[in-house]
Parts: sequence; structure tokens; C-alpha cells
Amino acid sequence: MTTTGQGTPGQGGEVPNAGRQASGGLPATGKLVDSHPLLARLTGQVVWNLAEEAGADDDECGLFMDHYAAWRGAALAVLERLRDAPGGGLRLVVDEADRGGACPECVALHGVVLPGTHPDLAAWLPPFSIGCHCRAEYVEPAEMAVAGAQMPPPGLRPPAHRLCCSRRPLSLLLAQLAQLPRMAQSQEHEG
Repeated sequence: MTTTGQGTPGQGGEVPNAGRQASGGLPATGKLVDSHPLLARLTGQVVWNLAEEAGADDDECGLFMDHYAAWRGAALAVLERLRDAPGGGLRLVVDEADRGGACPECVALHGVVLPGTHPDLAAWLPPFSIGCHCRAEYVEPAEMAVAGAQMPPPGLRPPAHRLCCSRRPLSLLLAQLAQLPRMAQSQEHEG
């Protein structure tokens, strides 16, 4: 698996129209993954080593790598959409079911809508760590034109981009991932 930023659009590869003039907070050229402060630092080897250091065996590391690839792909797909559709924005979201386990900094960002032209957009890009409960949703240009930006409250700073979340360490995330196949099996037997 390639996780070094090479590949197809939405997976960190070169983006169509990458040479055009930037319309805002994302650079107009280069690999999309390089514009994200956390994802730019995470190679497949780094992610595998982090899982091993958290106590995962080879099967758990494989499960974690699958989770990481899907998580990374989803984050980059939102950025790709923002980069390819000038005038859009990003809505920061922490799902209701995740709010109890999310850090207070991420919960405070829920509902913030940033224009794609925000000058410091990279600092506000979730995920802020592996296991982060905060994610971004693309906001269509028409919605941005009507509703506008909903900026963070004064004084609120974006969380630092770290490898691991203090509220959801990798050992906890690995345990949660290990429960998913068991839950699916028990639901199959019930149905």
C-alpha cells in the first residue's frame, strides 16, 4: 500500500488543474496531501510503527492500516473537492455519537464553517491527530454564498496537529477497531 502521498487524486496524488492559480487557502500546485499538516508527515511505515508501539500484532496492524487508509482517503477527498471547486468551504464536524470521547478543543470547533480562501486554512484542517473525532465536510459554493462563513469564536485557536490524540490514544483506537468485527459477527448471528 502506498501512503507516501503518491497515487490517484483524492488519495494524495497529483490533482487535476493543479497548475492553475490558487483561489484560496490550498496551494495550486503539488500533491494535495502536502497541504495537510498531519497527513503530510504520515507514511505507511510511520503508521505501522505507531500501531506496533501501541501493542498491535500483525493482524491488528493490518486492520489499523485499512482504517487509516480509509480515514486518510476521506480527509483528502474533502480537500480535493475544495481545491477543485473555488468558492466552497469546509464545515468542521464532530458527530454527536463521538462528542463524549472527543477532546474539548475539537468539540468547540463543531459547526465552524471556513471559506476555502481562509488565509490560515491549513492550521484548521482536521483531522488533528490519528484517531481525531473532528472531520471536515465540503460546503457547496451556493451554501457559502447564502449562509457565509461561521468563524471560530474569538480567542479559539485550532488544536495542534499531533501524531496521536491525548483523548484517544492508539491503544484505545486499536481496541475499538478490534471490537468492530466482533460486533458485525454478533449482528449477523442475531439477524
